[in-house]
Amino acid sequence: MKLKGFYTDTKESIERHFSFLKAFGFSAFEEKQLAYEYHFETKNDVALIDIWFEANSSTPIWMTVNGYYVDHLELENSKLKAYKVALTENYNKPFEQYLETNQAIFLNQIAEQYAMNGKEINDSYLNELSEIIKRHITVLSGNLEVLRTNTEIVQKAFEAEKATERIKKGIYTLEYQFFNTNDYDAYEEFDDLKQLEMYLSDRKEIEKYRILDCNMNEISLK
Repeated sequence: MKLKGFYTDTKESIERHFSFLKAFGFSAFEEKQLAYEYHFETKNDVALIDIWFEANSSTPIWMTVNGYYVDHLELENSKLKAYKVALTENYNKPFEQYLETNQAIFLNQIAEQYAMNGKEINDSYLNELSEIIKRHITVLSGNLEVLRTNTEIVQKAFEAEKATERIKKGIYTLEYQFFNTNDYDAYEEFDDLKQLEMYLSDRKEIEKYRILDCNMNEISLK
């Protein structure tokens, strides 16, 4: 896949749509590469803005203010919803085919689709993010109350949806200590206890763990 056009297009859109931040004491964007992610960061005395994307035009562009996702400022924003739909319609099929086959032809299809309308989709999305910031301009001075409240709403909705799906499928959760010796910091999910037992048998290094049923009640294999 040709990254250059996608990268350059996105960088230019970021710099154009968020040039207004300079008037609020923000620094010039600093670019950082973390693995396959390209981050563009800018800050003033109270706020850090991070806009980033992966080296793949089929994945979303993200934006946070002090760690909170900007799209949480307007949970029912129709333009943001349209962006997600456009990404799905443009790229999901070839991307899933690439993951299944590892054949470059599907990456080429993603690149061809981006060449058709990807730049416009991303530019429109970044423009809307900048307009959201302008409509909630106090976040630039550290007022994050709306972001905190809406983020909590999103998290609770996600947890409720996940719980419903877990109960429906009868999923068991294995929580275990991986890096942290004081807490369970890793987990795996299984729809069969025998599969879970086999997993533990293969992972001899897992010593401290607990097993939860679909209602997140701790159970024992014995």
